[in-house]
Amino acid sequence: MRPLLLAVLFALPAAAHADPTTATLSPFLDAVAACAGRSDLTLAVIGVEPGQTALSREQAEEVRLAVESRLQATGRVRLAPAADVVRIKALREGTTGLSGAEAEAQIRAAFSGDASVFLVEPRRAGETAALRLQAITRNAACKATSEPLIVPIRVGASVADIDAVMEGAVKAFAGAAPNAGTVEVCPFVAEGGHSTCAGALTDRLVIALDAEARSANRILKGARLDVRRTPPGTTCAGALTARGRFLTDQNRQSFMELEFQRDGAVLAPTGRRRIGIEGLGCDPTPRPFLDHLAATARTDAGRLTVAATATPFSAGQRLEMRIEARARQNLYCWVVAPDETAFVALPVRDNAASAAALKPGEAKRYPRGYGLDEIVAGEPFENLFACFGVEGGLPPELAARWLAAAPGADGEAKLLQPPDVLDLLDKIRATPGVTEATARIVVR
Repeated sequence: MRPLLLAVLFALPAAAHADPTTATLSPFLDAVAACAGRSDLTLAVIGVEPGQTALSREQAEEVRLAVESRLQATGRVRLAPAADVVRIKALREGTTGLSGAEAEAQIRAAFSGDASVFLVEPRRAGETAALRLQAITRNAACKATSEPLIVPIRVGASVADIDAVMEGAVKAFAGAAPNAGTVEVCPFVAEGGHSTCAGALTDRLVIALDAEARSANRILKGARLDVRRTPPGTTCAGALTARGRFLTDQNRQSFMELEFQRDGAVLAPTGRRRIGIEGLGCDPTPRPFLDHLAATARTDAGRLTVAATATPFSAGQRLEMRIEARARQNLYCWVVAPDETAFVALPVRDNAASAAALKPGEAKRYPRGYGLDEIVAGEPFENLFACFGVEGGLPPELAARWLAAAPGADGEAKLLQPPDVLDLLDKIRATPGVTEATARIVVR
C-alpha cells in the first residue's frame, strides 16, 4: 500500500451513543438479568416452536440468526454454543423413546447458559417477521418476554432453490463424513473480484449446516457437529472445510460451486450449478475491492459528501479532500488501498478539532481544516478516501477499536490488515443511522 503520510497530531475520543436497534432489547435483557441474578448473561437462542406455520424452516433459521446477531450487538450477552444447546428444543419436542427423567438429564447436560431464549408468536408480513423473545432461566423459575421485534426475511423461490442445493450438498457431506465433529466454513469466493452474492451464499450454507447439526438423527446418536465460520480475509484452515465459489458468465447467468474437503481430499462436490439470485438481495457484479467498497457504501448525499479537490493529483500538488455535512454527525474516515489494507485518517487521538462533530451545512478540508500538516503528492497511486458519519458517534467498543488504530502524538496510524478492515467495515455498516461517503485519491 502507498499510504498518504498523515501529520502526527492528536484527537479526542468521539462521544458514543446508544444503538437504537439494540436499545430496544435493553428492557428485555434487564428482565433476564434480574431473573438470572447476574448481569453477565450467557443465552441460548433456541428458535421458534416446531409446530408453528408462519415461517418455513429456512425462514425460521434466518430469523434465529438475525436475533442472535442483534443480541450480540448489544455487547451485554454471550451466546451458548448452538451445537449443544439446541438439543433442548429437540429433546423436549422432537424425540421419542426417552423418559422424562432421561430427557431432563440430557437437557441439563447439554445446557450451558443462564437462560434459553425462545422465539414466540411469529407472524410474517411480506418480507418481515414480527415475534417476541421469551427467556426461561435454567431452573425454569423465572421468565421474561420482550416487546415485539421486527426482523427482515428474504426467502423467495430462487432462495429456496439455492437452499435445496445447499441441503443436498450437506447431506452428501454427512454421508461421506458421518463422524465429522467440526466443519470450518470458508467464505464463498467471487470469481473475478468481490460480490455481495458471495456473502449471501455463505449465509445460506451456514443455515444448511446448522440445520444438519440440529437434526434429530444427530441428536439421538449424540453426534455433535460444530459449525465454525471463518471471518473474511483470514486463512481458512481445518481438518474439514467447506469451500464455495460464485461465478457469472457473459450472459449474466449466475453459478455456484461447493465442495467439502478433508485434509485436502475433496468430499461431496456439487459441481457447477446454475442458480437464480433473485431474493438474495445481492449484486452479482464482480468488482475490484475499491470499486466494491464504493458500490456497496450506504451513501446519502443529503447528509454527507466527500470529494477530492483534484482528479487526478499531480506530483508535487497538495492533496486535499473536501468534506461537507448536511446533518450533525461525528466523522470516522480512513484511506483504503486496493490490497484491502487501510489506515485511519480521522479522528486523530488527542486532537479536539478532529473529534468535534460537524454541524449541518459545515464543510471542512482534510487535512489542513483539522489543524494537520499538509500532504504533498509524490509517486503515482490510487486509494479510496471513505468516511462514516454517525450522529453522536460510534458505539463504545467500535469507537475504541477505531481510535486504537488512529494516529497520535505517540506515532503514526496503524496499518490495518484485511481481516481487521473487513471486520470493522461489517460492524460499522451494521450501526443504525450510519452514512457513508467515498472519493478516489488518484495521483498520476
